[in-house]
Amino acid sequence: MTKRDRIQHLLISHLLEEGQIAINLPNGFVLEVGVTKENKNGDLEKTDDYCWAIVSDKDRVISMDSFNLGLRFADDETKFIFEDSGIDTSGNLVKILDVV
Repeated sequence: MTKRDRIQHLLISHLLEEGQIAINLPNGFVLEVGVTKENKNGDLEKTDDYCWAIVSDKDRVISMDSFNLGLRFADDETKFIFEDSGIDTSGNLVKILDVV
């Protein structure tokens, strides 16, 4: 087993046991990865069909999950940009960009 394989095995084992992990990267970046989502009661639960990742650096955040991609910029922490896709009335696949 290579060093890379061992690291991946440890990471996946931790995710399956704990549900999420935060890794401090060089230059202040933080990488968070998880396999949890909210259930109908608002509690986090581990799932087999969902994952998410968040990378943050000071006031900037990028988040991605199985359904969406979101960006937050340093100039206004209340605004998020979300990318999604859907089907229009003609049945065509379209990309959707929302600023919240």
